[in-house]
Amino acid sequence: MATLLAGCMGLTVLAGYVFQLQATPYWPAELARTRPYTAICLVLLALGMAPLPKRGSWLHRGACFALLTLIAMMLAKLAFLLVSTRSATPMVGPDAAYSWWAVDTSYSMKPNIAGALLLLSVGELLRRSLYPRISQILACGALALMLLAVTGVLAELSPFWGSVGLPSLFGIVALSTALLLGTARHGFMRAVTAPTEPGRLARTLLGGSTVLLVLTGWVVSYRIDNPGIPLPADGTLLVSATVFAIGLTWVVIAVSIMRADRHFRLRRVAQRLLERTARRDALTGLLNRDSVAALRAANLANHLPSASLFIDIDRFRSVNEALGSAQGDLVLKEVARRLVAISKGASVGRLGGDEFAIYMGGVALTEAELMGAEVVAELARPFVMEDQHFRLTASVGIAHTDSAGETDLRQAADDAMYVAKARGGNQSVVFTRSMHDIRQQDVELEQSLHKALISDEELELFYQPVVSVKDRKLVAVEALARWRHPQLGMIPPDRFILLAEKVGLMAILGRKLMRLAVQQAAAWETSRPGQVPVLNINVSPVQFAEGDVIADLAAIVHSHGLTENRFCIEVTESVFATPAATVALLQAREMGFKVAMDDFGVGYSTLSQLPRLPLTSVKLDRSFIVHATESHGDAVMFSAVTQLVHALGPMLVAEGIETESQWDLIAESGCDAAQGYLIAKPMDAPAFAAWQEKRLVGTVV
Repeated sequence: MATLLAGCMGLTVLAGYVFQLQATPYWPAELARTRPYTAICLVLLALGMAPLPKRGSWLHRGACFALLTLIAMMLAKLAFLLVSTRSATPMVGPDAAYSWWAVDTSYSMKPNIAGALLLLSVGELLRRSLYPRISQILACGALALMLLAVTGVLAELSPFWGSVGLPSLFGIVALSTALLLGTARHGFMRAVTAPTEPGRLARTLLGGSTVLLVLTGWVVSYRIDNPGIPLPADGTLLVSATVFAIGLTWVVIAVSIMRADRHFRLRRVAQRLLERTARRDALTGLLNRDSVAALRAANLANHLPSASLFIDIDRFRSVNEALGSAQGDLVLKEVARRLVAISKGASVGRLGGDEFAIYMGGVALTEAELMGAEVVAELARPFVMEDQHFRLTASVGIAHTDSAGETDLRQAADDAMYVAKARGGNQSVVFTRSMHDIRQQDVELEQSLHKALISDEELELFYQPVVSVKDRKLVAVEALARWRHPQLGMIPPDRFILLAEKVGLMAILGRKLMRLAVQQAAAWETSRPGQVPVLNINVSPVQFAEGDVIADLAAIVHSHGLTENRFCIEVTESVFATPAATVALLQAREMGFKVAMDDFGVGYSTLSQLPRLPLTSVKLDRSFIVHATESHGDAVMFSAVTQLVHALGPMLVAEGIETESQWDLIAESGCDAAQGYLIAKPMDAPAFAAWQEKRLVGTVV
């Protein structure tokens, strides 16, 4: 806009000379004062400063050529003025020194106009050459020349009178403004034009100080007529001093505002970083937990249908431990990148650790299910970290406002995710109301379990006898954990044992149950010395991972004055998948403990390792016996397994015997011992003592 104004000024003056309008009474005198040479220069400079579509185009090259031509013209004109001034006849009077300002021909140009145009031309070239700060200085120099001329004209000082016409003044001021605005993102202009408090203050100070100093120079040099006020003899010097004061004021203001703007921008950057830290995850750059919650609350407040997906990386802890935390962080970044890539505009966040979330606003449940399936498939693709290929899976919980009802969407997605993880992971699960009820019961049960571990009245042991198949004599007793909850009654062991393993209470629970079992064995030994059979104590795989369970059990046994050979450590097949647990059981055998494998045939495959395991007995899972009575093929398999175990040496125990036909089967196959409801159900200590009174106590083979 400013360059267009300057160009129009120059074209208007040229039109007046072409059509000889300056000779008519309708042509303004100020337009007549501007010479054609000046008008041509204004038009050329306006064309050179016009915004161009592309750097390096023919228009850009043409503009640069116009600027170079204009610079040559200005230099030639200034040289001509200097030469003509020296060769001209000297003037007489006080204005002789300034006679060169009054050169007045059709092709003349005042030195201040030529100097201003030269500064603007060079400044525009520097701006295009990426030197914006120098360009700003030259533009301010051009403005200073115009200010000097205007001040002199206002003061009616002869050296300045007629030195600038209004078209020239407006044109140069417009071009100077355009040049400064063209560099508004650099130097002091960034501070002056910024929509900030320092920027507003800079604009006020620059404008106010300029007007004030111009008016001061004008009043002092011309309007005051008071003998009591000494005025300087040289008004021109006063005008120059006024312009110098204005320029100095501009410099002080510009430097101060630049410093203030720099501090302001640094403070704003720091504030944005703090806001980003408060809203974003530092590692992945995703939204953090609070931001996701705020977004979810905003959508729910507008009653929009929405869905929340909670994503947990399955077994990420083992990957992190194997590769190291640094590589684990890279894995999390890659997971974040993949989730963002498939999010389709949904909001993706990291809740912490290996948990992520995707929030989808304005979607139906089917769209959320498709997103959940896509997340599972995307994260199942191989990860490549430093030439290492490995795979991860994810458990995804999906909660939609239609299915969650009054349940909190975040909590609902979390409940569904835990269900997906409990089912083995690598799948997505949609929330149902029953999931929340189960999860809530688990939370309440966890708190009750903490109390039960402290109390001596809730946790107890039931005992189920193991008898010889040959003569049905008692050969061992298995201690089975029971929890008598004050409000819920008897809690099944498969529920609270799994809960204890999940929440990290298994080690504490295991030690308490071992102590109860050894105490009962000591009581039986006191009442029936030498007649108490081997007591089987179940040990969870988690106990081997969380401590030295063998040393703990040995310490408890010794504290009650008993020996290790009176106890059998009963473990499942999965324990032997861990070398450390196998080593611990070898040590237990060396100490005198017996070792039994429980539920053989349904867990970790151990047939190839069976000869090397420290076992004294193997307990066949109930499913073997049930299937063997229903299918000839299963019967053959059952017979083969019994022969294999007998060949290796451990005692073979059949579990879950409930019918006479099953008893006949194990008797024919050669099983050594049996356990099940056909013999006796699990019972508390007094009931077991009463049952034992009716039986003959056998000895362990």
